[in-house]
Amino acid sequence: MSAPDKPKQEIQLDPTEVLAQKLYIELCGRVYSVSGGEKPQPKMLAQMSFKLAEVFQAANYEFNPTAIAAREARAKASVNLDNVQIDFSVGKPK
Repeated sequence: MSAPDKPKQEIQLDPTEVLAQKLYIELCGRVYSVSGGEKPQPKMLAQMSFKLAEVFQAANYEFNPTAIAAREARAKASVNLDNVQIDFSVGKPK
């Protein structure tokens, strides 16, 4: 008999990194498929991809009503423990 399968944990991917990766692949495809001219270094394209992804994410939360609503719903659903005071004393107070 085999051991029971454990559920696989989902890896949380950074949305900015995912978007930057897509932008990088697209930029490289466009830049390096054109013949002639001087080509930028791949590292520069990667840096530009991350900057573009960060700007897009910021603008998305500023202009996209769906993203704004989703962010507000997550904020309401989360628990803020900064203002919670817990009394750890045991028994009767003296």
